[in-house]
Order: sequence, then structure tokens, then C-alpha cells
Amino acid sequence: MANKELQYQEDEIDLKQLFGILADRKWFIAGITGFITVLAVAYALLIPPTYQASISFVSPSQSSVVQLNKVKITSETSETIFRQFLNNILSSQFQKKVFETNDYLNRLNPENKPIDNYEDYINNFTSSIQIEAIKIKNDEVLNYEKPIKISMDGSDAVIISSFLNDLARAADMDTINEFLAIIQQKIDNRVEEIAKQKILLLSRAKQDRLSQINRIKEEDQQKINEINDRIDRLRIKAEKYRLNQIQILSDAATIASTLGIIGNNFKTISDNQKSNPALTVTIGDNQELPKWYLYGKDALLKEIETLKNRINNDPYIPEILSLQDTLQEIQSNQTLRTLESREDDSPFIAEINKLDIESSKLKSYRLDSKGINAMQINLSAYPSESPIKPKKKLIVAVAFIAGLMLSIFLVFIMNVFRKEEDKISA
Repeated sequence: MANKELQYQEDEIDLKQLFGILADRKWFIAGITGFITVLAVAYALLIPPTYQASISFVSPSQSSVVQLNKVKITSETSETIFRQFLNNILSSQFQKKVFETNDYLNRLNPENKPIDNYEDYINNFTSSIQIEAIKIKNDEVLNYEKPIKISMDGSDAVIISSFLNDLARAADMDTINEFLAIIQQKIDNRVEEIAKQKILLLSRAKQDRLSQINRIKEEDQQKINEINDRIDRLRIKAEKYRLNQIQILSDAATIASTLGIIGNNFKTISDNQKSNPALTVTIGDNQELPKWYLYGKDALLKEIETLKNRINNDPYIPEILSLQDTLQEIQSNQTLRTLESREDDSPFIAEINKLDIESSKLKSYRLDSKGINAMQINLSAYPSESPIKPKKKLIVAVAFIAGLMLSIFLVFIMNVFRKEEDKISA
């Protein structure tokens, strides 16, 4: 019990000594703390302020999507258009293009100071650009599009906010122009494809027409050959008949000569009919009286001479005239003549008319970026009045605490060294 009281008294004495030491060195502590605090204040005042600007967007309007897809050869969506816009705005090459186009070098360096590395200078200016989705306070809100925010840090609030606005406008314009260029390329490709399809269709149509011409010619030639064969057979038959008639008439003339029947007996037969009306004489294919009796020698010899002198039997073959008319009709085939004289097959190809209409429509499209956007600005960038850093109050507060702790630590160190010196002196 006595030991505990003694220990308590020693601890109380030590604390009194510590506070006494700090009280003795209060001006030292105040000086060190004040010095470090003053340095921190000076540092905070000397550090250039850093501002932050931000701009936010949502996806393009539905009318823009409809405008880009009106040619019917593209199927872009608001997501694909917006994604391309964000890709452009975050591209370092595109950022450099906007930087140079809007002459930001002179705005950042009005005194035209030497720049060691131009590329690094631009990269340092744009390196702080970041993208993030803005959180919606009420996550239960349905069908609400979360805006995308692009932020940037810099020492000049006006310049960085202006740069973000210029960057957004340029990215919007370039994105739409990219899509319009793609659409124009697709139109040109389709028009070229239509031209090739027309050439192919015309080539096929011409080939089909030539094949039809050849087929008609072959069919006509076959018909002509068949008719000529029939004509030849009729002529042969007629010639045989002529020769047979000559022989028959020659035999009849010989009989008439032998019997002394020189002239014809038509008058005798007529007189007999007058004297005897009941008498009937039939002359024709079923004639009952022979030719040698009816005609006599002279008539038969004259008929034989006529048959021998006949050069062409065609006038005596009625069927040949009809066959020759048919032959002439085949030889002057108007369908064949029309096919051979045709110079343009396109009016007879229904698909070519459709292709021509499609080509005319594609060529008539006038692509214009007016009224089309790749995004909709949710909130433009504005110059911030207060910097995001340095946090001067925090720097000074941390410096004050650090200076106070350092000065106390130094006081204790100095007190230890003083006790050591006292012991050595004693």
C-alpha cells in the first residue's frame, strides 16, 4: 500500500515536471509552431489554384436516329451513335485536333514562352479529362437515362470550361459527319452494286434472247425442211403421174390409130343422144367409154405432146401452193425479226425497273447534318468560382498541428540533453 502511494506521487511529480518544461519553453513552442504555420500559409498562397469544369450529356434524340436511318441501308441506334460520340470525345487525337483548331495554345501561353515538348504540353492539359455516369438519387425511377459527365481539371476555369464545350460541339459534329460519310459510302456502294446487277441482268436477257433466236431458227428450219420434203414428195408424185399419163395416152393413141379413129367422137355421141335420149354417156373418173374412142388419135397425140413439153408440175399440184404460203410465212417470221432487231432488252426486264427506281431514290437523297445530333447536352460547362484544390484551410490546420507536435518533441529532446549535461557537470 505504501509502494502504490509512492508511485502515484512520483507520477504526479513527473507530469508537473513535464508541464513545467513545456511552460518554460512556451515561446520556443510558439515560435516553431508559428514558423511552420507561416510557411504553410505561404505555400498555400503560392500554389496555383486548380479548378474543375464538367459537362454532361444524354443519348441523341429519336428524330436524329430516324434521320440517320431514313435511307433504309443503315440501322443505327441511339446507343451506337452515342457510343461513337463518347469514343471521339475521349480520343487523344481528337482532343489535340480541338486544341489546335480553337487555338488554345495562345490562350494558355499568351506570352509565347518556349515549350520544350509540344505533344507533352497538350497531353498535360488534357490528361485530367475523365468520364463517369451521373448517379440518380432515386434509383427506383424507371426508364430514366443516366447522363454521362465529362470533367476536366485546370488552372484556368474559363479555359477548361470553354475547352469542354468546344470538345463536345466538335465531337458531336464529327460524329454525325462520320455517320453521314458512312451512309454516303453505303449509298455509293449500293448504286454501284445496282449498276453491276443491271449489267448482269441485261447480259442474261441478251443471252436468253439470243438463245430464243437460235431456238426459233432451229424450229423454223425444221419446219422448212419438213415442208420442202413434202413439196419434193408431191413433185415426185406429180412427175410420176405425168409420165404415167404419157404412157397411158400413148397406148390409147396407138389403139386409136390402129382402129382408125383420128378425130373425137363427141359429135357422134351428141347426135345419138338426140336420137335416143335414153342413151347415157359418162365421162370422168368412172368413164365407160375409152379415151381412144372419145378423143381420137390427134387429140391424144396433142395431149401427149403437151405433157412431154411440161417443165413444171407445180401449177397442177394445189397442195404445193398452200405449202409455199406456209413456207413464206415461216421464212418471214416476225417474232424472229423483232428479236433480232431489238437493241435494248431493259424494257422487257421487270427487275431492272425496280433497280432503276431504287437507284434514283438513293441518288436523290441529300445528306445534311442539320437537325441531327449525336448527343443532347444535359448541362453545359461553366467556369467554377471556387477551386477544388489546394484546400488552404486544411493545409494550414495540418501545418499548425504538425508544427506544435514537432516543437513539443524538440522541447523534450532538449530537456533530455540538458539533464545529461547537468549530470556530467556534477
